[in-house]
Amino acid sequence: MHDCKMIVTPLLQTRNNADFHLMVIKESRQTGWPPILVTAGVQAALYFLGMFILPHVANWTGMGVPFFWQMVAQGLLAGLLTYLLRFSMWWVVIQGVAPPLLVVFLILDPPVWVYPVLVGGLLLVFWNVAINRVPLYLTNRATADCLHRLLPKRAGLAVADLGSGFGGTLRVLSLKRRNQTFFGLETAPVPWGISILLNRLAGAGNYRILFQDIWKQDLSGFDVVYCFLSPVPMPALYEKAKKEMKPGSLFISNSFTVPDVPPDRTLTVEDSRKTTLMIWTL
Repeated sequence: MHDCKMIVTPLLQTRNNADFHLMVIKESRQTGWPPILVTAGVQAALYFLGMFILPHVANWTGMGVPFFWQMVAQGLLAGLLTYLLRFSMWWVVIQGVAPPLLVVFLILDPPVWVYPVLVGGLLLVFWNVAINRVPLYLTNRATADCLHRLLPKRAGLAVADLGSGFGGTLRVLSLKRRNQTFFGLETAPVPWGISILLNRLAGAGNYRILFQDIWKQDLSGFDVVYCFLSPVPMPALYEKAKKEMKPGSLFISNSFTVPDVPPDRTLTVEDSRKTTLMIWTL
C-alpha cells in the first residue's frame, strides 16, 4: 500500500497554480480549431511554401536540397510555429519529428495499406487528443491506492471516472469496494474496448464501462467524480459538476486545478512524480 499525505494548500499557492492553468487554457484555445486540423494545416502550408521557394534557392545557389533535409527544415519550422501558437510541448515535438520520420518510413517502403491502418490506429487510441485536446493520461497504482483511502466507505456509493482510459483505476477500486458501484466514461475506441475486455477478465461486476461523452453525461447520479484530463476542460467541467451533482458530493482532479477555485483539500501521493489530488466538496 502506498502512502498519501493530506495537506492544506496555502491560498496564494493555489491561486498561483490557478492563474498558470488559466493562462494555459486561454493559450490552447486561441485558434478555435481542433489541434489535429491546425497542426496538419501548418505542415501542409510549409510543404507548399517549400515547393515554391526551394527551386529559387536551387537556382540561386546552384545546389539542390535533398528531400530528407527539406523535411528536417519543415519539421523545425512546424515545431516553432506550433510553439508560437501556444500548443502543448508534445504537439511541438510531434510536429518537429513527423516530416523526417515520414521520409524514413518511405525509404523502408512498407505496403500501401500500412499508412491508413497506422493513421486510423493512432486516431482510435488518441481520439480525445485530436478532438478534445485531452491527452491519454493514465493514473498510476499509487494514486489508485490513495483514492481508495479517500473514498467514503458507505455502501451504494456511485463513483465515476471521466475519461477512464484503459479502466485500471476504477478496476482496482471496484475489486476492493464490492458494495459500491463504479462507472468509467471513455470515447476513445481502443481504450474503451480494451477496458471492457480487462474488466470482464477481472470479474468486476460492480464496474461498468460506458462509451459516453462526459459533456453529455448527467452527473447527478454520482457521489464522487474523478478525472485526470488536462487544464483545458477543468473550468467548464467543475461548473457542470457543481450544477448537477448533489450537495456533499466529491469532485476530485488529478494534477489539474480549477482556476480561481481553491480545492477544499489537497492530497499528495508518495509516488515518483508526487501526484497531487485536489478535492472539492460540492
